Amino acid sequence: MYSAKIFLKYFFIALLILPSVVIAGTTGKLVGYVLDKETREPIFGANVIIEGTYFGAASNDEGYYYINNIPPGKYRVIASAIGYTKVVTNNVDIRIGLTTKIDIDLGTTIIEMGEEVVVTSSKPLVQKDLTSTSVTISSDEIRMMPVESVNQIVNLQAGVIGGHFRGGRSNDVSYLIDGVAVNDVFNGQMGVEVENSSIRQMEVISGTFNAEYGQALSGVVNIVTQTGSNAFHGTASGYIGNYFSTNDEIFKNLDNLDQVATKDLQFSLSGPIVGKLTFFITGRFFENNGYLYGQRIYNVTDSDPYLPTGFGQYVSMNPYRKYSMNGKLNYSLENINISYGLFWDDNYNKYYDHFFSWTPDGTMNHYRNNLLHSFQINHFLSQSLSQSLVFSVNIQDYEGYLYPDYPVNNDPLSPDYNPYGIDPRYVNPRQGIPTSGYTFRTGGNQGGRYQRSTDSYIGQWTVSSQVSKEHKLQFGAEGRYHKIYNHNKDLVNLTDGQVDSLLNPIFTPGYPQPGTITDQGQNIEYTKYPFEISAYLQDKMEYDIMIINAGIRYDYFNPQSHLPADLRNPRNNPDFPGANQYIDASAKYQFSPRLGVSFPITDKGILRFSYGHFFKIPNFENLYVNPDFIVNPSNSLQYITGNPDLGAESTIMYEIGLQQVLFPNLALDLTLYYRDIRNWLGMEIINTYEGFKYARFVNRDYANVYGLIVSVDKRFADYFSLKIDYTYQVAEGNASDPFAVYNNNQTSPPIEENKTVVPLNWDQRHTLNVQLNVGTPGDWIAGIIYRFGSGWPYTEDVKVSKGVRFENGGIKPATHYVDLKLEKVFNIGNFDISAFLWVYNLLDILNEEDVYATTGRANVDLNTQFAGEIIGLNTIEQYVNNPDFYSTPREIRLGLTMGF
Repeated sequence: MYSAKIFLKYFFIALLILPSVVIAGTTGKLVGYVLDKETREPIFGANVIIEGTYFGAASNDEGYYYINNIPPGKYRVIASAIGYTKVVTNNVDIRIGLTTKIDIDLGTTIIEMGEEVVVTSSKPLVQKDLTSTSVTISSDEIRMMPVESVNQIVNLQAGVIGGHFRGGRSNDVSYLIDGVAVNDVFNGQMGVEVENSSIRQMEVISGTFNAEYGQALSGVVNIVTQTGSNAFHGTASGYIGNYFSTNDEIFKNLDNLDQVATKDLQFSLSGPIVGKLTFFITGRFFENNGYLYGQRIYNVTDSDPYLPTGFGQYVSMNPYRKYSMNGKLNYSLENINISYGLFWDDNYNKYYDHFFSWTPDGTMNHYRNNLLHSFQINHFLSQSLSQSLVFSVNIQDYEGYLYPDYPVNNDPLSPDYNPYGIDPRYVNPRQGIPTSGYTFRTGGNQGGRYQRSTDSYIGQWTVSSQVSKEHKLQFGAEGRYHKIYNHNKDLVNLTDGQVDSLLNPIFTPGYPQPGTITDQGQNIEYTKYPFEISAYLQDKMEYDIMIINAGIRYDYFNPQSHLPADLRNPRNNPDFPGANQYIDASAKYQFSPRLGVSFPITDKGILRFSYGHFFKIPNFENLYVNPDFIVNPSNSLQYITGNPDLGAESTIMYEIGLQQVLFPNLALDLTLYYRDIRNWLGMEIINTYEGFKYARFVNRDYANVYGLIVSVDKRFADYFSLKIDYTYQVAEGNASDPFAVYNNNQTSPPIEENKTVVPLNWDQRHTLNVQLNVGTPGDWIAGIIYRFGSGWPYTEDVKVSKGVRFENGGIKPATHYVDLKLEKVFNIGNFDISAFLWVYNLLDILNEEDVYATTGRANVDLNTQFAGEIIGLNTIEQYVNNPDFYSTPREIRLGLTMGF
């Protein structure tokens, strides 16, 4: 362990002393030929520059030019040569990681001094160097869509189903902002959030991906953010919204027109500061009261189901509030660019709990705060050689509780005596639990509390060299150091079974009093310091007959933790082997080759093939849960431990695709893919020497996925654009949930493990996404999105399947979603003012996203016939009618945006 720390120390020192070194996956390339318009001969020494930047090149004796490391976006490209007329090409689209080809014809026609020939470039319908499935979305395209978050954009892409990329688990995706990974390594989810107004361009890779990307099994979301401008630009916008649903029997309190459910305020500003120093900043306040309401029939302090003290007020049970700020400083010189980015968001929310819907004040509050600092130096040593250096700090803090901690007072004679620091508003966690089925909670509160943080420190060096016209080599190295802190506490009653009187004022020192509440039941706290080191080498070979992306990646991970020498003696019983003996978890490493090939058949048709090995360390919460291996004697399976010695999860991906232009402005993309997933996270049951058992995480689950994607893309022309994506996919495996083995062993007898593959929970066979935009950008635009999904699988109740359990043998109802955005722009002086209407779930469709196992429907449960007497005030129908089983009802938003 000591040697690993020394290695990490010198790795970061090496990064510091390297020369100032463009970040992989954040820039594009421009190439082409400059030719004499009349003779078609190449022009030597023509200057090609990108207006407003330092990027430029001169054509060689073949007329060929190339410009590397261009930030994504749309540019004006200016070409000139002595004796020729200057040509300006507008709307040249540079995309992340791809090559844009613009051939330029220079004529000798005599025109008036100062005049120039202006042409307009169109985004290519097929991308010659695209070797796997990747979609690039620009800021202009995002503005036309009825979306407000990165997740909404991602879920519109072919092959992505409910956050699952091509059949993978939801945490198998890598998220990057300006080349820096921003996943929360604790749970694998996206950490810091980026507002849509901050996105310059966004790439969603759902196929195989190059060696520059690591710690991902299923896909990559790569976001490049806005930078400052040389002139001042700004926008301010706001909207209000409300839910309007005709499904009153499902969604309560949505007919209250006095309330405003959603409020949003945003601004952005960019411009120069001094010299070549520019800035960009955007901020947002967003608040949504939610659409899932409970009714205050009972207060937290109630317990008798027939003596409620509430007055029936409606209380939101899924509110959400967010503050955010994204900003960037950028300093540019001819051969060096320095930038500092800051991304911050502060979030609050509650989760709906149907059990508490008549005691809505008893559910926990959740708080999340994310902060990302990113410092980057890009050094352009020559037209062919560049390097970059990145340092980032990603800090993520989470807290959850109903009431905050209370001051500790250990004086038993004090009226404020509180030895455990428990807020006196907490009641016995078992209070109000009903004694009959299909009955709401009649008082009480959720007793869990947690606090955790993930601090990630990342250093990254990348060097890129265009060694020849055909070969572009790229090398990168990265170190990641993490500090993981986690503290979970559950409230318990020290004298369960006695008369409950919360924090009884009559105390006998040294003895727990009746009803005394403490957090000593489940109280686990730890801090861990794992680290990762990776490196990759990649060659992009661009020939006339083919383009090849070939690379290899090396990943090293050290968990810096230990585990018992004998897993059957976790309690260190001296009567059995392995007592008080521990071993260090071993460091893990792997090599992963990647290959992608594109074959241009014609300038309008391209075949592609890609293959790769992909690895990912399991989420750290699974490595370190219960790190002290606390396993107390029990007659049932209660305890779970982590496993710091987990190996990497792995996937082998294959893909073949075809891009073909069908008509002017219309192209077809066909993709076939297969994924072989191994060493997914699962569990095993361990029997101790004393005769009880516990579960721990291991690499054991597996799956295979195959599918077909058909995409038709009509780029914006003749007042409209249209994109249609259809996905047929089969996703099967032995288990959808890593906890499957643990959950199956909670019954007597345990549920038998799957001997063969079954449909995964997200195995949606047919998915259709349609995006239509109509209008004139800058004047008016109408955007509509339609999504269809065949039903997801569910496991039928054994009563329905006549005693035989078929996991995920049933199919839920299909789902339909329609979202709309209308916008009209008014030009008043130097200001652009736009009014917009946003409607989510335009048709107010009642999609059944969750169902009862006896019927496969959201509002009918056949097990109610066995319910017996209800000991409480609610009816069975009220309990069965769970609004959380359905999709969000119709929401209408109205707003204004002003820009200059």
